[in-house]
Amino acid sequence: DVSGTYSDQRAEVSRVVKREVLPELLPGDTLLLVRIDSQSYEKENLETLVTLDSRPSRANAQKLAFADALDAFASGTTRSDYTDIPGAMMLAGEYLRETGAKSRVILVFSDMQEDLEPGSKRHFEATELAGTHVVAMNVKRLERDQADPSRFRGRLDAWGERVAAAGAADWRSFMDPTKLADYLESVR
Repeated sequence: DVSGTYSDQRAEVSRVVKREVLPELLPGDTLLLVRIDSQSYEKENLETLVTLDSRPSRANAQKLAFADALDAFASGTTRSDYTDIPGAMMLAGEYLRETGAKSRVILVFSDMQEDLEPGSKRHFEATELAGTHVVAMNVKRLERDQADPSRFRGRLDAWGERVAAAGAADWRSFMDPTKLADYLESVR
């Protein structure tokens, strides 16, 4: 998420993915990074994509290249005025379905506050996220969440209902990124 309220979290997103996701990937796994901005359902929002080679030395080199792409993303200064979370999820879902993977996970790094650009419409089809595990990570609390935590909790619950209606295998959020590796292993 590179929207105004979340753009300061890029370095943390990079750190979490490099520490908790990349080391757990196995040859044949696919990982992609989709940027959430004002119009996220565009091919240009795919920052990087890799399917790990079956040769361990080549897979390690690919992981290092992905880490470099994460660092480049983290050092970026682009900020968007709007937050098209479902567009990014739809794009990521399409790429993941195309891999034919039996296990698919979308990690969403955002404050989970959708703010679509005027004229944009996003609707998940009933099977849009079929069989995909959706996880909200590093969800930033907004200023008004501090005054009323039920707003924050309600926002997460609403997303849970929305992805469930789109066929997601499950929905959860993690505050502690060290729990992510075990979760990913459990849904492998």
